[in-house]
Amino acid sequence: MNTTRSMIYFLLTPLLSAGLSVAGMVHASESVSTDDSTLSAAKSGELYLPSEDAMADLSVALDAARNSNRLLLVMVGANWCHDSRALASRVYEEPLSTTINEHYETLFVDVGYLENGRDVITSLGSPVYYATPTVLIVDPVSGQVINASNRHQWANAASISMEESLEYFRQFANTDLESLQNEQEVDEDLQLLLLEIEAFEQLQADRLYEAYAVLAPMLRAYKAGDKEAFSEETWNEVRDFRYRIPADVEALRTEARQRVAAGETDIKLNYPVYPAFPWDSQ
Repeated sequence: MNTTRSMIYFLLTPLLSAGLSVAGMVHASESVSTDDSTLSAAKSGELYLPSEDAMADLSVALDAARNSNRLLLVMVGANWCHDSRALASRVYEEPLSTTINEHYETLFVDVGYLENGRDVITSLGSPVYYATPTVLIVDPVSGQVINASNRHQWANAASISMEESLEYFRQFANTDLESLQNEQEVDEDLQLLLLEIEAFEQLQADRLYEAYAVLAPMLRAYKAGDKEAFSEETWNEVRDFRYRIPADVEALRTEARQRVAAGETDIKLNYPVYPAFPWDSQ
C-alpha cells in the first residue's frame, strides 16, 4: 500500500469507536503525526485515495473479510464527489459505525476523475459503476454481490438519512449467505432472458465508459480551476443516462422473472432506446 493510504489508516484508528477497520490499509507509517488537516480530511469522508494497485487492495480486503467472517463493503467513489464523501464519513458515525465494525470489512476505491475503478467493479460482476458512490456488499466466500438489485441508490448518499443507512446495512448484515449460495436459476427460458439482459447492459456500460472518457479531462480541468472547460450540458446528458440504466435493467429482470413464472413462452422484452451522444458517431 502507498504511504498516503498508510497514513490515513494510522490516523483513522483512534477515531473509530469500535475499532472499525479499513481493509487494504494495513501498514502505518511510523513517522506520521496526527496533524489537524489529515484528521479533518478523514472526518469529512475524503477517503478515496489513489492506489498503485487497486486489484491488490481488493484481494487483501477479500482475505480480511473471509478471515474475520464478515461481509466486504466496497465503496467506489471520489473525493471531489459530495455524495461519495457523505457516505464515507457516515460509516464512521454512530450508530452506523458499530454495525459496520461488527459485520463488514471496508474498502474505498478511488475512480479519480471517472477514469479509474473499472477493473475492481467488473471483477465483482458489475459491468460499470453507474454513480459515485456505488456500493457493493460482497460475500467474500462466493464473491457474490448480495445487494445487486439496489446498489445504485447511493448515488444520492448525501440525501439518505442515518436511519435509512442503518436499516440498509443491518438488512444485508443479516443475509443468510448459505441459502443465498444454494440458490440457482433452474429455468432455461429465464436463464436465456437474463443473459440477453446482461448483454444489453454491457452495451450500455461500454457507451458509459466512452462517456467517462469524454468527461474525465473536462472534470479534471474544472477541478483545477478552468471553469470554461466544463460543459454542464454534457455532464447532465451523461448523468441522466447513467442514472436511468440500472433502473431499466432491474425492471427488465423483474419483468422476465414474472412472465416466466406466469408460464409465458417465446418472451420478447421491449428494450429501452437511449438518445445518442454527440460523440457516438465519431
